[in-house]
Amino acid sequence: MSSCWGSICFLAFLGVAFVSGRPLEDIKNAQESIAEVLNLKGLEVGLNPLFSAVIKSNSSIPLRVNEMNATLDVYRQIFSSILSDNHSSSLLKLLNTTTRKSVRSDVEKLQGRITTLTEKFGPENNNSKDILSKLKEIKVGNHLVQRKALAEFLEVDHAADVILSPRV
Repeated sequence: MSSCWGSICFLAFLGVAFVSGRPLEDIKNAQESIAEVLNLKGLEVGLNPLFSAVIKSNSSIPLRVNEMNATLDVYRQIFSSILSDNHSSSLLKLLNTTTRKSVRSDVEKLQGRITTLTEKFGPENNNSKDILSKLKEIKVGNHLVQRKALAEFLEVDHAADVILSPRV
C-alpha cells in the first residue's frame, strides 16, 4: 500500500512540476517563434543590446528591482506599440495576415508574462541612476528597437526571475 501511495505522490509531484514549468516553456516557444519570423538573430539586432546593463547589473537588490521595474515598463510600451492597430508603422503590418496573427498571439503571451512580472515586483521606486535614465531614452516605436527587445526578452525574463527569487 505504501508503494502505491508513494507512486501517487510522485505522479502528483510530476504533474505540479509539469504544470508550473509549462508557462515558461510557452513563453520560450513564443519568443523563438517570433525570433524566426522577425529575424531576431541577425547581426543588426544583436549589436548594442538594449538591456545588457540591467541583465548584468550587480547593484543592490533595491536598485536592481527599480531597474527591472523600469525595464518591464519599457517592454509594456514596446508591446503596446507592436500590438497597436492604430499605429501605421507597426512592426506587425510588415507581415502577411496569417503570420501577423501568429506573431500577435506570441507577442500577447510575452506581454502577459511582463504583466505577471510587474505584479510580482510591485510599484516602482523612482531612482535617477544612469541605467534608469538610459531606459527612459529607448525609442519604443522604432522597429529595430522592438526587434532588439524581442530578441533580448528571455534574458530579461531570466534576470527578473533571479531578482525575484529571494523575494518569492
